[in-house]
Amino acid sequence: GNDGENTLIRYDAAGYQTYAAIRTPASGLNIAQPQLLPVQPARGGPPYGFHPACGPLKALFDQKQLAVIANMGQLVRPSTKAGLETQGAPRPANLFSHNDQQLAQQSADASGFTRVGWGGRVADKLGAHNAGNLFPPLISTNTSRVFCNGHTSIPLLVGRGTFYGLSGSGFAQAHQYDALRAAALQEIAAHPRDNVYEMVGQLYAQQGLASISVVSPIVRNPASIVPQHFAEVSNDVADQLQSVAKLIEGRAAIGLKRQVFFVYQGGYDTHGSQLGLQSTLLGNLSQGLQAFQSALAALGMTNNVTTFTLTDFGRTLKPASDNGTDHGWGNYAFVVGGAVRGGDFYGTVPTMALNGPDDFGKEGRWIPTTSLEQYGATLARWFGIAEGDLPYVFPNIGAFSNTNMGFMA
Repeated sequence: GNDGENTLIRYDAAGYQTYAAIRTPASGLNIAQPQLLPVQPARGGPPYGFHPACGPLKALFDQKQLAVIANMGQLVRPSTKAGLETQGAPRPANLFSHNDQQLAQQSADASGFTRVGWGGRVADKLGAHNAGNLFPPLISTNTSRVFCNGHTSIPLLVGRGTFYGLSGSGFAQAHQYDALRAAALQEIAAHPRDNVYEMVGQLYAQQGLASISVVSPIVRNPASIVPQHFAEVSNDVADQLQSVAKLIEGRAAIGLKRQVFFVYQGGYDTHGSQLGLQSTLLGNLSQGLQAFQSALAALGMTNNVTTFTLTDFGRTLKPASDNGTDHGWGNYAFVVGGAVRGGDFYGTVPTMALNGPDDFGKEGRWIPTTSLEQYGATLARWFGIAEGDLPYVFPNIGAFSNTNMGFMA
């Protein structure tokens, strides 16, 4: 639920004046124009200013390693204000509910009923790239979210930090202790089971135990070059990105040709005291991404890794009480990497007018002009998902005509 309207602000005189007329200094939300970090989209259009905490994102944009996707959100089909408000056009279920829209963004199902994620469905289709390797192709650093669940693939949870192993082990006699316990548990798990739930539990246990022998040496590697790039950054999202960078560093031991990683940052539901809260969150994210890109460059992997953001929805342009904002709809997304055609905006920025042509209501809730399917399919093609498999990953892709937005090289 990040507030995109204070993440990127029109920097030209007319655009900033429109912003400041709605988010006045008295609203407690206004960011003064001199504090913004200006960028100019490569293909023209007005300049924008990044939030002052987003210096690393501005730098990546200027280096053409970051692209901005404008007004992306969950849609059932291309929609207009009149269609949604007076003509009964379908809209995502429980539109302004955090839980429902997180589920919708992660599952690519606007109905809100699917518990299998589009990241998991991408992982399902990686067999041709990862033939013969049973290591999980999708790793989460923050619990098993819906995005990670596949129909046929099982995600792996690897927490942040340097410990990954059996609970209560890995200390004084780390390697011997883990090896003995793992052997004993593997023997127990190999016993035949009659109950289907026990068999599934057994499968999960066996795969988890097998992953320890691969992942533990990677995250504990004392010779890793990754930590030095995160030496000045310490926050939750940066720590998760450091874990991902270590796993990429250890890709030879893992042996996969394609992997998906899921990192989570919460706290953006800023109904009150937004200026301070959002500044901290965006600063943590920006610094973490900068360190991550630095680590990838040192590993020679800048062109092989693409990082992208998802959020359940944006927030209202109109201020709410208590120096905050309410739930919105369309929002900005960021795509970062060496294969990104960065330094530019993609999609259509909405008309910044309350009750205007792009406002669902009168509070500044932007009707998305870019669907999740258009955004995700552009990423999935770059990743190697075949054209014929895109409807498997995004079942509603047929509702949208242009599903290659051009931001990936």
